[in-house]
Formats: sequence, C-alpha cells, structure tokens
Amino acid sequence: MTHHTLSTLSLVSLSLLALSAKAASPTTITDLPPAATITARAVATETTSPLPLTDYTYAYTDVNPVTHHPCFYVFPAQPYQVNPYDVGRGPQSGYNLCNSTTEGADSECQTAIINSIADFCLWGSPTTSDTGDIGDVEAAVVAYCTRSGHGARIMPAGTITAVQFMRTSAYIQVTGLLNQEGLNLVSTDSGGELDPHGADLLGNPLGGLVYSTGLPSGDNSTYMQAIEWNNFVGGGVFCFKLCDPTVTSPNYCQNVYDLIGCSYNMPASYAANEFTSCEGELQDVVGTYTSDGQTYTWSQPSSLPATSTLPWTPRIPASSNCVTYQSSDIFPTSLLGYQSTGSAISTAASTTATSSGASSSATSSASSRSGSGASSSASKTGSSTTTKATSSSSSTATATSGASHKALNLFAGVVVFAGSLFVLA
Repeated sequence: MTHHTLSTLSLVSLSLLALSAKAASPTTITDLPPAATITARAVATETTSPLPLTDYTYAYTDVNPVTHHPCFYVFPAQPYQVNPYDVGRGPQSGYNLCNSTTEGADSECQTAIINSIADFCLWGSPTTSDTGDIGDVEAAVVAYCTRSGHGARIMPAGTITAVQFMRTSAYIQVTGLLNQEGLNLVSTDSGGELDPHGADLLGNPLGGLVYSTGLPSGDNSTYMQAIEWNNFVGGGVFCFKLCDPTVTSPNYCQNVYDLIGCSYNMPASYAANEFTSCEGELQDVVGTYTSDGQTYTWSQPSSLPATSTLPWTPRIPASSNCVTYQSSDIFPTSLLGYQSTGSAISTAASTTATSSGASSSATSSASSRSGSGASSSASKTGSSTTTKATSSSSSTATATSGASHKALNLFAGVVVFAGSLFVLA
C-alpha cells in the first residue's frame, strides 16, 4: 500500500518555509497553498513599510482563531499587528489578536466589533483613566465594547445612555448618546473622527480592524471585515458606520467630512433614553443636498468655527420595523465581564449632548485642523476633493517592539497535531 504521507522532516521543512513566507508578506492564506507557492514566498523580499490600511483584509478566523481543540492547537495566520513597522507614525501601539487573555481595563485591542444594538464597540482612549482626548490619541485608540468576549476593554455600566442600531441595504450604523468617561475620554472633549485612512492612509487607529456579523450582504452569523468605516465620538455623542464591502458606489463611508460630526455624517434621531433597533432607508450622500431643484455638493474648508452654519439641514432617513428595548435588557450586568462589579457611570453628563445629533450647525471635532474665519462653499453637481488632514500625534500607549512582533509571527500558520507539525498558512 502506498502511503501519501509527508515525512516529519518534510513537514518541518515546509513549515519553516511557510513561516518565512508569513514574515515576508501581509497576505493571508486560509487554505493550504501549493508547495511551489510556499517556496516562492520563502524567498520573497521582506516588507519593511506598511501598505494603506484598507489594503489589509483578513478572515475573522485569522484574527481570532480557534485556539483550543481536543487534538491540536491552531496558531493564528494573521499577524499580531497589522502595522508593526517603525515608519512614519508607526509602529501600531496595540494589537489585533484579541481574546480572553487580552480582555481587561488595560487592553490595547485594536479590533472592533459591531454586531447589533446589544453588541458593539467604540474607539476610545488608550489611557487607563478619563484623561484622553481624541485629537491627541487618535492613532492609538483602542476598542471599548458593550459586553465581554471580544478581548477588548468593556464599557462600564451607564456609559451608553441612548442608542439606535440601523441596518440598511448598503451599511449598518450604531448611533447614540454616551458618558464618554466610560471610554476614558475627558468629559470636555468635543471629539473627532476615526477611520481607516488618515493623511498617510494608515488609519486611526493605526492598524485598526473592524468586523461584523450584521453587514447587509452577510448571513447574520459569519464575521465579515468592513474595509470602509468611520466613527465619531465626543461631546457626549457617538456614531459608527460600517459600509458593506459589496457596495462601493456611492461611498456612504467618506472620511473627508471630519469637521461636521455625527449629525451630518450619520443623521439619526439621537433621542435621549431611547434604545431602538431598526431597518432604514439610505441616507443622502454626505455633503450632497438639493435646493430649489438643483443638486449641490458642499466642500469642507480646512477649518470650520463651531458657530458656522451650513447651507443645508441633513435629512434623517425613514426607519421601519423598529424594536424598542430597555437599557437593562441589552446591557445586562452579567455580560459586563470584569466591569460587572464596577460602579456605574453617572448619567448626568449625557443630557447636555442631545442637541448635537439634530442641530444644523457644524459639529466641532478634535481634528488637527484648527483656526477661524474659513468660509464654506458649494458647487453645483460637483464633488468634493478635500483631503483629510490627520494629526500625527504620538501614542500614549506602550508599543510592542518590532522584534517581539516578529517572534510572535513565527508561529503563524502552524498546527501541532499528535506530535507532528502541519502547515496551514
């Protein structure tokens, strides 16, 4: 009988080649590649600078793999960090492999999850007390989630004081009011935008990944990566939108309107003490509006005083099939993990922010752009080409050294089974 089984030595050799390949390329391979492919990757030139963040795509099982099995241990195929490169604002301060061992008050998880009204994360300060300011820590923000299980920090009870989850044919979004001290942001922080671009295209946070089981083209159970997304938080208001990867035009997740906040980027009700999950119509493309039968596109100036008045009021899309909840139903103490025994945050602060959601005046943000006296303009049937200027402020979180990144990545793509070594790549 012929045994089509690789020898232990061959397996080890292939494994070493695969390990070299993983260090050489950011590409994720979820199936066993041909031997020739493994060999080619082994001799490839090592990448020494990051690609744009939106070029990195990973299956969720590569980011958070099954790590325990009765017969074998699966090492992750995705790197510990998307951006371990000491280039520009890098390296990434946190990490993307998040699990029960990383969950806690000092977690530096930079993989965010948006699944439902009861299960979502927001980007917040990497500090361990409410002293953070988005404008200073945008490159290093970390995930704060409404429940345990994502390897991130958990919002204390009372952080979310109102929320609306909206599912449309092109995107999902979660909007609402919060006590931002629960994200370790100073209470007076007027906020800013986080997105996967930035002036250097490396994202804020650097290396930040976003996943959901609830994207429109998904099956409500499989995690899909949202390549385009944006999150505003500050002034007691939050909004987080994930665009479906199958819908590329129009772009509902533009990142060039960072100075006008949630009310224009994600118009919604932002009603105090309301907790609803709905299906909704598509919003108008941000910056585009109709007046006297003519369609205009507003171009954001380089700076915008908080007292500015924009030439249109955003239309709040119609919603349907809404389900209303009580806060205690969707954020039960039993799912708060290490926060289940913590003190709840006072709800007093959030009541001052309710006007931010529906106001037609420009929402302030902690963008690196500042100044006054800039005028806004609108061009008929044109399009904005304004490029977002992103702060290059340094991270307050401790960065893991490049050497340790590589050491961790040496285990990528290997399975130990009954004493033998197999390549997964």
